[in-house]
Amino acid sequence: MLKFMKHQQKISPERIQKQKELFAFNKACYHGFPAKPSALAWDPLLRLLAIATKNGQIRIYGTPGVELYGQDENSESAITHLIFLQGQCRLVSLCEDNSLHLWQLKQLDDSGSMQLTQANSTSLEGKLKKISVVVADSKCEHLMVGTEGGNIYLLNLSTFAMSDNIIYQDVVMQNVPEDYKVNPGPVEAIAEHPTEPNKILIGYQRGLIVLWDKKNLCADQTYVCSQQLESVCWHSDASHFTTSHNDGSYMVWSATESAQPTDGPHTVYGPFPCKPITKILRPTGKDEDFIVFSGGMPRASYGDRNTVTVILGDYHVTFNLTSKVIDFVLVKDSETGHASCLAILAEEEAVFIDLETEEWPAFAAPYLASLHSSAITCSVLASSVAEDVFDKIKEAGSKQQTGLSTRPWPINGGKIKNTDEPKQRDVLLTGHEDGTVQFWDASGVSLTLLYKIQTSQLFVSEDLGGDGASAEDDDWPPFRKAGLFDPYSDDPRLGVKKMEICPYTGTLIVAGTAGQVLVLNLTMEEKEIVPECVKVNVVAENDNFVWKSHNKLDMKTEAVKFDPGMQPTVVVQFFPPASCTSLNLHSEWGLIACGTAHGFALFDIIQKKNLLAKSTLSPLDIANAADEGPMSRRKSLKKSLRESFRRLRRGRSQRKTGRPGPTSPTSTHPQRVDHDIISDTSDESHEEDDEQSSTGGGGGAAAAVDDEGVKPVERAVEARSHASDYIGSMVRCLHLTKCFIANTQLMSATLWAGTNSGAIFVFTISIPPSEKRGEVPLSVQLGKEIHLKHGAPVISVCILDGASRPFPEPMAVKKEAAPSPNSSLPHRVLICSEEQFKVFTLPQLKPFCKFKLTAHEGSRVRKIGYSDFLSSVDESYREPCFVVMTNMGDYSVYSLPDCRRQMYAAHIKKEDINGINSVVFSNRGESLYLMSPCELERVSLSARHITRPTGTIPVIKPQLVKEPEEETEPSKEKSNENQAEGDDGAANAVAAATAATAAAPETQEEPVNPQEKADNGSSIAEKDEKVSGDVVGESNRKVEEVKENGDNSVLSGDITIDSIRDHMDELKVSEKSVDVASTGSTTLTSSGGGGATVKQESSSVTVVKSTTITSVSSSSQESSSVQVVETSTTEVNHSTVNGTEVKIRAPLAKAESFFSKEPRIKSDE
Repeated sequence: MLKFMKHQQKISPERIQKQKELFAFNKACYHGFPAKPSALAWDPLLRLLAIATKNGQIRIYGTPGVELYGQDENSESAITHLIFLQGQCRLVSLCEDNSLHLWQLKQLDDSGSMQLTQANSTSLEGKLKKISVVVADSKCEHLMVGTEGGNIYLLNLSTFAMSDNIIYQDVVMQNVPEDYKVNPGPVEAIAEHPTEPNKILIGYQRGLIVLWDKKNLCADQTYVCSQQLESVCWHSDASHFTTSHNDGSYMVWSATESAQPTDGPHTVYGPFPCKPITKILRPTGKDEDFIVFSGGMPRASYGDRNTVTVILGDYHVTFNLTSKVIDFVLVKDSETGHASCLAILAEEEAVFIDLETEEWPAFAAPYLASLHSSAITCSVLASSVAEDVFDKIKEAGSKQQTGLSTRPWPINGGKIKNTDEPKQRDVLLTGHEDGTVQFWDASGVSLTLLYKIQTSQLFVSEDLGGDGASAEDDDWPPFRKAGLFDPYSDDPRLGVKKMEICPYTGTLIVAGTAGQVLVLNLTMEEKEIVPECVKVNVVAENDNFVWKSHNKLDMKTEAVKFDPGMQPTVVVQFFPPASCTSLNLHSEWGLIACGTAHGFALFDIIQKKNLLAKSTLSPLDIANAADEGPMSRRKSLKKSLRESFRRLRRGRSQRKTGRPGPTSPTSTHPQRVDHDIISDTSDESHEEDDEQSSTGGGGGAAAAVDDEGVKPVERAVEARSHASDYIGSMVRCLHLTKCFIANTQLMSATLWAGTNSGAIFVFTISIPPSEKRGEVPLSVQLGKEIHLKHGAPVISVCILDGASRPFPEPMAVKKEAAPSPNSSLPHRVLICSEEQFKVFTLPQLKPFCKFKLTAHEGSRVRKIGYSDFLSSVDESYREPCFVVMTNMGDYSVYSLPDCRRQMYAAHIKKEDINGINSVVFSNRGESLYLMSPCELERVSLSARHITRPTGTIPVIKPQLVKEPEEETEPSKEKSNENQAEGDDGAANAVAAATAATAAAPETQEEPVNPQEKADNGSSIAEKDEKVSGDVVGESNRKVEEVKENGDNSVLSGDITIDSIRDHMDELKVSEKSVDVASTGSTTLTSSGGGGATVKQESSSVTVVKSTTITSVSSSSQESSSVQVVETSTTEVNHSTVNGTEVKIRAPLAKAESFFSKEPRIKSDE
C-alpha cells in the first residue's frame, strides 16, 4: 500500500495556479455551413445575415470575422421563421412548438466577444392559434402574428406580451364576396405598406387579399384570386403589389383598384402544370425592377429541380441548386438602394449571386463554406505553415477562382476590433470522397478556401465520365448550376484516406482507397506531366495470399496538363490495392512511409524507388484471407461455430486453473504479467521490462504496482476477443525520426511502425550526405522489435529530447522555425496505444512511466496530438504536452514525460463516432472536429490561444425600453431619468416606473429579494453584463407570469424574511390603502403620464416598497405606483427619484423591523 500511496502525490497550490494559466477548455467558433438550416433573415440597416437551424441554433454573420452564435439550451425545437428587429440586433424566432422567442446580444465577461442569448418567450395555445406567418412592423413596436384560424394577433415587442388589439377574420370579412366568407383559410402572407405603415396587406390561403387600415379598422380594398395564394410583396413605388400562387403563376395588382389584376396571371414556365412559386420579390434595379422567385418549375419535366429564378427585362437566369431551397433574401446597395446581391439558403449550402455585375456571377463567400461539397473522408491541420508556402498556395488558388465576382463582399455589418494579421498560418486540408483535396485558411474565425486539387485527373475509369450537370438538356428553362454541393462520387476508389503535408516545403502526400499514393510538389509554373507510377508489393513474401476485393485504378498514359500549384512527381501503387491506414512524410530526407492492412513500405521520393516492403500478415491472416476470413469480413458458419466452442472450452479451463490477481471482481481470466517483450535484432537477445520506473502520480495518473491486493479496483487490460472485422496486421502508426537507438553516441535515422496487434518495428536507415543523395542508394535494416503484452493497437510514437520536448518537425530546424532538439541525455520515446501511454528511455528501451487509460476509465484513445501550451500570464513560459481524444468524446491533456493528466473535458457525444474520428489538433492547443457532415467546431484547450469572434455591432435604432445605466452621482441619475421620460419612442408608463423604482437599490447596494427584483423591473446582474440590446425589464416578464398563473402574491417566489414582511405589508395595504394614501406623512400625486411622483414630508418615515401595477390595453399603457410608508428611527441615506428626495432604509433595519415586537403599521393609522 505504501508503494501505491507514494505515487499519489498531492498537487501543490502553485501547480494548480500554473494549470489555470496554461489550460482551459473553451468553445471558440464554428467553421463551415450549419447543419439542417431552416430559416433566413436579413437586417438591411445593420447589414447582418442570420441563419437558424432545426436544432434551435442561430448564427449571425457580418463582415468577415464578425460572427454571433445563439442556442436555446432548454429547447432544441426547430426554428421555422426568423425575423430581425431592424437596427437593434435583436431577433424573434418562431419554433415548431408555436412559441416565439426574443434574442438579444450579451457581452461575455472574459473577452470582448458577444453572444446571442434568449431574453424572453411567449406562445399561443390552441389549434386555431397555430402561427402561420410573422412580420414585424416598420417601427419594430409590434410583431404581426398570423394564425391558421385567420386572426392576426399583435405582439408588443416592449413587453413581449400579446396585445388586446386583435385583427379578427370576421371583421376583415365584412366587405368580402359571399363565396369567401365561408372559409378564406389561414393567414398566408402579411405585408406592410412601404409608405403608409397603418395599412397592411393580408393574404389568405384560398386567394383572398385585403388591404387593411389598422388605424380606421376597415378594409380599403379587397382582391380575389382564383388560385391558392403563396406569397405577397410590394413594389418599391408602393402603387402596386405582386402575388404568387400554387399553380406557378404570379399577378400584379394596383393598390387603388381591386377589380382585376393590372398584369397577369403569368405562368413563367407554363403552359403545362407547374409547381408553386413559394416566394416572390420585386426589388429595384438600375433601370427597371427585378422579378425574383423560387419554384414554379414544370411538374412533369423539372419537378425535381431546386431553383431560384431572376428576371431583369429580357435577361433571364434559372439558378439550379443540388439541394432544396429553404429561403432567399435580396441585399440592397446601401447607397443606391438597388438590389446588389441575391443570398440563397439551401439545405446543404448558401449561394450568393452578384446582381450588379454583368451575367450575375457568384461571390466567393468568406464564410459559410460548403465543406462537404463532396463527403469529407479525412482531414489534416498543418500548423505554422511557412509564409512563402502559404502565399504560393493562395496565389495558385486565386488563379482557380475565375468566373467569380470581384466586387466587395456585400454583407459587411459590424466592426472588427483586431485587424492584425494572425501570428501563425494554419492550413486545414480536407480529403474528399471524389478524390479532391481542398486547402482552407484556418488561421482565424473565417474559414476560407485557398486552393483545390483534383486527384482523379490522373486516373482512367469507366465511371469517370464528363460533368453531366453542366450540360443542360434544353435552352429553356435557362438553367445555370449554382453552388458547389455535389454528393455523388464517380468512383469510390478515388476517396482520400490519408494526407501529409510539409508546412515548410509544401510537399504533399495523398493516399487513396485503392492503394494509390500521390507525391505532389508546389510548383508555380504550368506543366504537362506524364504521370510516373511505381508499384510496390507488400505481400511478396507471402505466396499464398489471395486478394478478393476491388482492383486498382488505371493510370492515364498521355500527358496531363496541370495549372500552377500542386503537381504530381510520382504515384506509388500498392498491391494489394487496399486502403491506406497510416502515412508519414520526412521532407528533409525525401522519404515517405505508407501502411495498409497488410504491411508497410518505405519509399524514396528523390530517387523514386522503393526501399522497404514488409508484410505484417500472420499465417492465420493469410489462411483467413484465402478462406473468406476476417480480411474480407466474412466467415463460414462452420468456422464460426468451431471458434465459439473453442472460446467456451478455453474459458472453462481458465476458470479452473487461474490464480487470483489484481483484476476486476467480475473477471474470470487469469492474472497477466504486464510486461512488454523487446527483441534486439542486433544480438538476438530478449529482455523483459521490469516496471521499476516511477509512474505519473497526481493529476489522474495511475501507479504501476505489481503487489497482489495493493492496486485499487481497476479494469484489467485483457487479451480481447476481437470482432470479425478485426485486422491485427493493420499498420496504425508510422514515424520517421532521428533518435538514439543503437547507442548513446550517435543518433540514427529510424522508421517506427506500429500495428493493430501491439507490435512495433524499429528500422534503421542509412542516409548518404546531401551532395550524394540522388545517386547513392539508401539501406534499411530492422533494428528492434517491441511487442506490447496487452496487445492494443499502437496509434502514436513520439521521440522526446533531453528537455522532454517532442522532436521538431522535419525542415523546421533548417528553416529556423524551431530550435534544435536538446542533445543532453536521456532521450525517451512515448508509445501510445489505444489503452495506455508508456515512456521508455533510449536506447535501452527501459520503461520510465506509464498511464493506464482503459484499465482505470474504460475509454480508448482515438486521436493524439502534440502541442506547446503557453502561459496566459507569462509568454516566455511554456509546457510541451500531448492531447488525447477518447472514444467517449473526452479531451485530455497530459504532461511530458511523466504522463500526468493536466486537464479533462467531456465535449463530444460518445455516439458521434464520425465527429470523434475527425478530430485534429494544432501545435498550440486548439482542436477542430466535424460536429456535423458540413460544419466544424473549433475548441481551445489552451488558456492563451482562443480563436473567437471579437467583432462589435453598433445598434442604429434605439430600443423601446431602456433600462437606466448604473451611475453613482445623483445628478447623472436624475438626467438619465428625465431623458427617459422625454423619449418619444420609450416614454411609456412601464419605463417610467422601472426608472423610478430602480434608483433606490442602485445607490444603496442593498440586497433585493427575488420578488422585489421582479417588481422593480431592474436586475442589477443584467446591468453589470452591459447588454447591448436589453429588451424588457423583469417587471414585464412578471406581469406575464401573474396573468398566466393567476397568483399575484409576493410569496409565489422564494420564501425569505423580506418576502414574508412584504406579504404582511400587502395584506395590510389591501385593507387600508385609502387610509395610507390620506395620511399626513406622505402625499401621492398621480401625474397625467401614468407615472407616480412621491413627495416626502415626514422626517422619520422612509419608503421601502414600491409595487408597480401595469394594465395593458390596445390603445395605451398606464402605470400607477402605490407607496407603502413605514416608520423607523434608523439613520437613512438620501437619493433622488424623479427629482424628489427619498430616504432609503439600511438593510439591517429591514430585519430589525421584521423581528420587532411593535407592529410596523400602528393601529391608530
